[in-house]
Amino acid sequence: MRELDPVTADLMAAGAPFELATAEINGFPMRVFKNAPVNLVDVLHAAGEFGDTEFIIEGERRLSFKDFLALSRNLAAWMVAEAGIKAGQSVAISMKNSTDWMIAFAAIAHVGAVSVLVNSRGEPRSLRAAIEDADCVMAFVDARCLEKLRESGCDVKTVLSSNQSDGETIQKLCDYSKSVQFVERDTDDPASMFFTSGTTGRAKAAVISHRSLVTGMMNTKLAMTEAFTKIAKTYNMSVDDLRAAAPQACSLLIFPLFHTSGCSSIFLSALASGGKLVLMDRWNADRAIELIGKERISALGGVPAMHWDVLNSPLCADADFSSLTSLSCGGQAFPQNLIEAIRKRFPNLVLGMGYGMTETCGAISQANGEVFLQSPKSSGQVLPIVDVQIVNDQGEVQGPGGVGDIWVKGATLMQSYYKRPEETEASFKQGWFVTGDIGYIDEAGFVFIVDRKTDMVISSGENIYCAEVEQALSQHPAVLQISTFGIPDDRLGERLVACIHVGEGGLSKNDFMEFAKAELADYKVPTDVWISTQDFERNAMGKIEKHKLREIFLGDLS
Repeated sequence: MRELDPVTADLMAAGAPFELATAEINGFPMRVFKNAPVNLVDVLHAAGEFGDTEFIIEGERRLSFKDFLALSRNLAAWMVAEAGIKAGQSVAISMKNSTDWMIAFAAIAHVGAVSVLVNSRGEPRSLRAAIEDADCVMAFVDARCLEKLRESGCDVKTVLSSNQSDGETIQKLCDYSKSVQFVERDTDDPASMFFTSGTTGRAKAAVISHRSLVTGMMNTKLAMTEAFTKIAKTYNMSVDDLRAAAPQACSLLIFPLFHTSGCSSIFLSALASGGKLVLMDRWNADRAIELIGKERISALGGVPAMHWDVLNSPLCADADFSSLTSLSCGGQAFPQNLIEAIRKRFPNLVLGMGYGMTETCGAISQANGEVFLQSPKSSGQVLPIVDVQIVNDQGEVQGPGGVGDIWVKGATLMQSYYKRPEETEASFKQGWFVTGDIGYIDEAGFVFIVDRKTDMVISSGENIYCAEVEQALSQHPAVLQISTFGIPDDRLGERLVACIHVGEGGLSKNDFMEFAKAELADYKVPTDVWISTQDFERNAMGKIEKHKLREIFLGDLS
């Protein structure tokens, strides 16, 4: 574990709220939060203390914590008494971000079942595959997903989110009044399944325990407590007095709830800390700006493209951003020119970013505020609850600055890929999860991502890391988005291609190539450049669909 700053060390010391202990997980000793809730149900019960405080805002629908918890318990009772759902069974949720999504998630937790979080934006075939691969006995869906499932031939029992139906819907079933007994779940019992992206094949379901979800939530809560503590010290106040005086934390929920960022870092963290959530079912910068002012949103997280959208919106100049205190970036590196643009428009915002993945149930490293500004090109510092090591191709653990595979160990790790023992075994080495990412850690504990191992281009015997090239070339002021990849070449093996999305002023290929030659070693300079004035297609998390860009580029060559 890296050396902690004094505030963090105090919060994690013996007798403190985030005191550490050791537990055996999958046969290996790992650090855990001693005072963490045992399971998700404990998190739900604890949230009852917030009572009539507003929790969720979705259009005209507004729910307090008390209302949310009552509705989820009623739905859970119906699941047990009428649908026959048992503890340990898999129940899918496949719908857009909504209040009903979160009610369904909480209800599944009450039952002791396993929530299978499916990307509802997928095509019919992938939706059916996810639900069937996870052995789901029922699915909560919206109308769009239901239509896709019917098209696919999936015959799983479904419950609609909309009330525009004569049959069973989530909202109608939330009025169920019969009392039932729920089964208590152990901390290491499965709680949820999250799916990997599946861009290189059939998506895998990562099995996440109650402990992992709760630990991921506690990581976020620790970061929030650190921030409050530091502010309180600055103003010579107690943390309790500061919390009482501060407005309720309010987050704009942009990330999809089927992703760990949306589910654990935002939804569950707000549930545990008394925060408020404002929902958007799809990204729209102008609508986001309106909601920030109307609902007094304090925290905005998203991928770089979303932040560029806000800055470039015609509404940005005159909008009310007075409530906004923090802005974070995930999913991609924070480009330096974006940081500069944000600080110019919002000089007092606390900036932050983190690095994690589905299999780690959220962040591995993160940095906020002054710590972020110490190393803005990094992916933050290793979190105290996890261990990270860098291993080269010879299996040797690297010291500070040494590049290699990133391995992670900790209480947030998935248990397995569901019913994929061979792939699970291949992903773990002596309790360490092999992320598939390449990077290094500096002496201060900052993690630097060089690239995905599978996204490395080998050209004329040289290894070219796409992330490194993209980081360098994204600094050109005309570049809004960039994606690089390799294409086959008879002489070189592969050659590097850059696809760039430019602003209204445009950019010539020659000018861009001159910039690239000035910023990169010769062998790292793209041999081909494709310039577009259109936004690149992105997946649900806002990441560029690189494989689709490659297909388009190769199609243009043929």
